[in-house]
Amino acid sequence: MGSLLDIIASTVFGGILLITVVNASDIAAENNSKFNGDEVVQEMLVSTARLLEGEFRNMGFGVRRESTAVLYADSSRISFLCARPNSMTTIDTIKYRLGPTSELLKTKNELDRYLYRRVNSSAELGVGVVTLFKLKYLNITGDSLATPVTSDKLSEIYVVELNLEVQNPAAISRQGALVNPGERTALYSSSLWQQTRLASQNYRR
Repeated sequence: MGSLLDIIASTVFGGILLITVVNASDIAAENNSKFNGDEVVQEMLVSTARLLEGEFRNMGFGVRRESTAVLYADSSRISFLCARPNSMTTIDTIKYRLGPTSELLKTKNELDRYLYRRVNSSAELGVGVVTLFKLKYLNITGDSLATPVTSDKLSEIYVVELNLEVQNPAAISRQGALVNPGERTALYSSSLWQQTRLASQNYRR
């Protein structure tokens, strides 16, 4: 009888130990995936952020003072004038817009979107894959301008606030027991870049 109880107790404790090891392994796999994903999204974010920051800071450069530098301004779309870096006479029209999620159904991340850039009448190019591209416009007193900014208010834009987020396009599925209510079933790493000081003396042209 005593031997039977010992066997049952050993089986129970062995099962508990096995479950603990499996859960620890799942958590370790999630943490490793998140660490690798963090590195990927940081690299993806830096290249896109550098392009945006450089062009937004030069917005209106070379444009005549009687002209308006910003041609169109909405929460996820903007069009502005800027002189080419190697020329003071050639003015480009640069446009950015956020594409729909339906264009990237091939990725596992349902929030992925293309960020598009167009110069003049050239072909539109995807310059990055993002999950958030949000623009906010402030006047010289710091008041927000309603979007889309009406044509009579475009010249009042003094500061552009930019929020950009990138997530990795694929992630390992999480174990059901580790998913809390409201959480996503895959562990996507995320990197957010916020620039609130994109003010340029060239805006108000």
